[in-house]
Amino acid sequence: MKRVTFMLLIAIAVVILLSACPSVAKTRSLVGTWNLSVIKSESETFTAFMQITTHEKGNLSGYLGNDENYGTISGTTSKDNISFLYSSYEGGETIQFTGKFDSVGMTGTATVCINSSYKSGPHDWTAQRTE
Repeated sequence: MKRVTFMLLIAIAVVILLSACPSVAKTRSLVGTWNLSVIKSESETFTAFMQITTHEKGNLSGYLGNDENYGTISGTTSKDNISFLYSSYEGGETIQFTGKFDSVGMTGTATVCINSSYKSGPHDWTAQRTE
């Protein structure tokens, strides 16, 4: 009888510890403002702000822009991988971004297309959280 009671107490303690454990899988939210840079060539770098407005269940969305270009982004994340597509509000231009991320930065490559046709890339890109 004592053995059954002891095993029951251990099982209850394990359940309590696992349900309250702060290290149980927690998704790193990317929601916020980021400074983005795309290195087009040795002498040309495209810079913009990126506002990620939602990041839930591996899906993200938001906006990307600067003084000349503005559009939406949508994509996915898994573990430390990220992939998202920028679509210009003016139409025609899309940029496919892929790479890695952590809580403060992102790095990867970007490919530019105009009217669904390849224009340039892959270009290296980085983004740093501004908050």
